[in-house]
Amino acid sequence: MLTAMAQVRPEETVIPTNENAHFSIGVLGGLDRNYHSIDMSYMDDYKYSPYAPGVTYGLQLGVSPWKWLTLRVDGVMVEKNIFRDHVISGSNASYPDTTDNLYVNVPMVLMLNVGKTVRLHAFGGAYLGYWLKSHRKGVSQSVFGSPEYDTDVDFDSPESQVRDNRNDRGFTWGAGLSVILKKHYEIGAEVRWYYGTEDIQKPYMTNLNPRYNTTFVMQGGISYLF
Repeated sequence: MLTAMAQVRPEETVIPTNENAHFSIGVLGGLDRNYHSIDMSYMDDYKYSPYAPGVTYGLQLGVSPWKWLTLRVDGVMVEKNIFRDHVISGSNASYPDTTDNLYVNVPMVLMLNVGKTVRLHAFGGAYLGYWLKSHRKGVSQSVFGSPEYDTDVDFDSPESQVRDNRNDRGFTWGAGLSVILKKHYEIGAEVRWYYGTEDIQKPYMTNLNPRYNTTFVMQGGISYLF
């Protein structure tokens, strides 16, 4: 009788570990650099910076049917900024111009995982995005062609229904490193590329040079595993 009673135990609670956790939710943030691609053709006096700095932040969700494979979906804010300098030929006049563009991106990737407590990741997939707002700051050249009439500009750029394309899409890929802490938490860092395939302009005129954004991201985050 005592032996039988001793064998009766309350149901044990299973604590998620790296091997049996199938879901994750977390936050992330970091820095980015945007490369604005455009065929300059005859516009030799316009110089675009190869990399315009910005920030990124958002949420990440993961589903892992096996410990070596994760389907991850993020919802992130990404700054895809553009820096342009207009240098007048034959003079030293320069008109720098920065446009800060805030996008919301939703990337979906398949992630391959290697390791247990310390894990390496490689991932690739596609993303959809939407341009939320834009702010322009710089120096505007006077229509009179005289520097003393130049003006500083600093304003939120309104959307042009004819010219601006708010939709964004493309491919994304990257790699990262993470560490499992106390079974429930995972911290990590990664590098990621967003390769835009959507022209940021609508075809509002003939012989229009397409313009694309390619954004390099360095970000870190923390997730809860369950």
